[in-house]
Amino acid sequence: MIGKEERSGEEKSDPEETPITDIMQTDFARVHSETPVADIYRSFTRKGCFDIIVCDGVGRFLGIITRMDLLSAITPGMGIRSRRKLGCLECIHKSAALHASELMTRSHVTVSASATVAETLQAMEKNRHPDVIVVDNDGIARGLVEMCDIITFLVREGEI
Repeated sequence: MIGKEERSGEEKSDPEETPITDIMQTDFARVHSETPVADIYRSFTRKGCFDIIVCDGVGRFLGIITRMDLLSAITPGMGIRSRRKLGCLECIHKSAALHASELMTRSHVTVSASATVAETLQAMEKNRHPDVIVVDNDGIARGLVEMCDIITFLVREGEI
């Protein structure tokens, strides 16, 4: 069982009690759903190939644009999503995308801003996904948590 212990005069943070908001990234790439696809490609070239969160006008999470979404749009004939050499319908649709809302993946793992580190790790494990979007009660994207953020927390706290 994980509990609080003394470490160099400091108390350890318990993953069962530590809010995910304590370790989430708040500086993440986000675009409006009507952002032109050309701008999204430019964003990937400037900032590196990081996933981009798609939000509405007030910041509500709508979806995510991943490297695989861009690859599917660039090479629809390869059927990246279907892992076949024939084009998949989703890939062909994404190749005709004009705006972020047409290119994004709508389903992605989210956790509430009130979740703990342990609950977030469980959501990652259950969904077999290495990152999650943190949303508040109104569905507004407040942060991003990647597996490396959780590992950093666990190492820092002496859990692993």
